[in-house]
Order: sequence, then C-alpha cells, then structure tokens
Amino acid sequence: LGIGRAIVLYTRGVHVVAIDWERTAWEKLADLLAMILFLSWAYETVACAWPLRTHIFPARLGTVLVDFTLLKVAGAVVVLTGLLIFALALWAFAESWRIGIDRQTPGALMTLGIFAWTRNPIYIALDLIVFGTFLVSGRATFLAIALGLVGLLHYQIRREEKYLGGAYGDAYRDYCE
Repeated sequence: LGIGRAIVLYTRGVHVVAIDWERTAWEKLADLLAMILFLSWAYETVACAWPLRTHIFPARLGTVLVDFTLLKVAGAVVVLTGLLIFALALWAFAESWRIGIDRQTPGALMTLGIFAWTRNPIYIALDLIVFGTFLVSGRATFLAIALGLVGLLHYQIRREEKYLGGAYGDAYRDYCE
C-alpha cells in the first residue's frame, strides 16, 4: 500500500520521503534503528512464509513461543485491521502523506476521516501489523521486532507532535483536544 501510494504521489511531483536535516544524533539513530527493524520484519516475514533457510536473527529467536490456532486467527484479523487503518490513513492524507518530518513542504493538517478518531493512524496500523505477525507466527523474532518498533514509533510520534504544535499552532492544539 505504502509503496504504491508513494509511486502515485511521486508521479504527481510529491516527494514522500522527507529528510529532516534538523534531527539530533539520537533522532538519526532512532530513525536508522526503526528502518532496520522494519526491513528485518519484512525479510523475516517472507523468510518464514516461504520458508527460506537464511534468517537475520539467531536461530533461538526463531523459537515458536505460542502456537494456538485461535491466536493465529486473531493475529490475521489484527494484521488485516492494521492494513485497513493504513489504507484509510493514506486515503485521508491525500497529497500530504510523508515519511519523516517535512519542514519544507509539510502539507495541510489532517483532521478528517480516520484522523478524526486518532492522531496517529499509520503508527497504530504499523503496531497492529507487527504484533499481528507475531500472533500468526508465534516466533520470538517477531515479538522482539514488534517491541522494538513500538518504542521507536512512539518516540517518532512525540517528535511529530512537537513539530506539529510549532508548525500549526492553535489549529493543532485545538485538534488535539
């Protein structure tokens, strides 16, 4: 969904990936770690689904912690819910969707659609998708990735909230209420 939307926006002259040049060293490290964890999740998902012999993490993290059919079904529902929320967020964002903080061309403040229910639908979607993947697979690898990503995504949310408060002022504060 994200790659497809990014391509559509790029053909319209919108650069989705925004590099925040005002990041601190810690923020750069957090962004790098989040990207590594997300790409690791993507690779491990494919590696477990097909199954590939090569995994990124040590074999003991591939240990299955839980293996109940009901949890697998619940995990699939959680992943699908996350995908639906992600799609709704991309639709509501329209031309304003960015990956990262775009200080140059930030776009409009989103307050309608799914943003009327939550300020962070994409982060909620990503949390649901990675935790749902753990429930489906039951593997320690996916639990570790999910826990790491949730912490890093929460840190990104805090950074964005600080930026949005400064960029949109009272409009953002009113929206938060």
